[in-house]
Amino acid sequence: MDINGTYEEKFSPVKELFQRLHDSGREVGSSFSVYQDGKPLIDIWSGYSDKEKNIVWNRDTLANVWSTTKGITALTLAHLHQQGHLDYEEKVSTYWPEFGCNGKEDVTVGMLLSHQAGICGSNTNNVEDYYDQAVMASELAQMKPLWEPGTVSGYHSLTYGWLSSELVIRITGKTLGTYFKEEIAAPNEIDFHIGLPESEENRVAEMVPFPREENKAKETNESNEAKQFSDQGPNLLKHQNTREWRNAEIASANGQGCASGIAKLYSLIVTEDPNLKLLSNSTIETMSAERIAGRDLVLGVVTRWGAGFVMNMHKIIYGPEEKSFGHSGWGGSCGFGDPVNNLGISYVMNKMANNLAADGRSIELINKTYECLRGEN
Repeated sequence: MDINGTYEEKFSPVKELFQRLHDSGREVGSSFSVYQDGKPLIDIWSGYSDKEKNIVWNRDTLANVWSTTKGITALTLAHLHQQGHLDYEEKVSTYWPEFGCNGKEDVTVGMLLSHQAGICGSNTNNVEDYYDQAVMASELAQMKPLWEPGTVSGYHSLTYGWLSSELVIRITGKTLGTYFKEEIAAPNEIDFHIGLPESEENRVAEMVPFPREENKAKETNESNEAKQFSDQGPNLLKHQNTREWRNAEIASANGQGCASGIAKLYSLIVTEDPNLKLLSNSTIETMSAERIAGRDLVLGVVTRWGAGFVMNMHKIIYGPEEKSFGHSGWGGSCGFGDPVNNLGISYVMNKMANNLAADGRSIELINKTYECLRGEN
């Protein structure tokens, strides 16, 4: 399989690993990018954008990155915070009055974004409702938390998107996807979309879901109310390749992006160049400060949450720097920023694995990248 793109010579082992991933059949199509100061150190891609392997994967091929979208959403809210329009310590009801009822009166923005609000699922089984922000916001505003907010985290796998989006609407009058496009993506030529324009449909990869047997094999004995509630709803694997899904703005799950766009964005967050930097160091410190750590009720694993970001734990999923922050997506994608080395890194693919937090392919590529940075190859 031919590997396309560019990389600095010291990163040749990364390219060779990427080659092995494709030659071994672990990929259908994918891209991997490492950016610094808005410029690529590694920008490689290979494979096919469709299950039948008829359409080649290009640099600008877009894929549904699932919860990697959450990191982009968190950066959008951080932008609002930096502009003085959003306070992480303020109550959600200050911006969204209808939310402040049924035990959610004291939920702060920071608690909401770090999965502590106790509204980790929805009662609807109609995917059409998922495409309607007003419908979902109305349901979530009236919901009673499953636990006392602020005491524990329970991953808001889908509801995070509608909750975050409603905050942006109430503050700016714009949808989150529109605000992100106008204030962040377009001015900085970031190729990422929350709500994909029809004009970009020709670039979208077909997602290849994991076999049903694999899903059953991954099931655990977790049976707490929070996990059961979070798992409710329609089978979204059946909808992820539809125009209706991609057109909607579900800021927790349906972002469409390529590795180069995501890596470039994170690199512009963690750069030291004041002419490029999108967020101040004080904003970065605030948004990435640990808000809660411990065993997540929904995920069933120990997590460390910032204001919408997965914070690197045990130096495993996002390389060796504990200060790295970002988000990973169902199936394998990820994007993160490393403020120590000033790097933005992303992996995007269409062959899904049944995981939510980390993928062996991305971890291998990320670790190999840092080995090359340290001159260990």
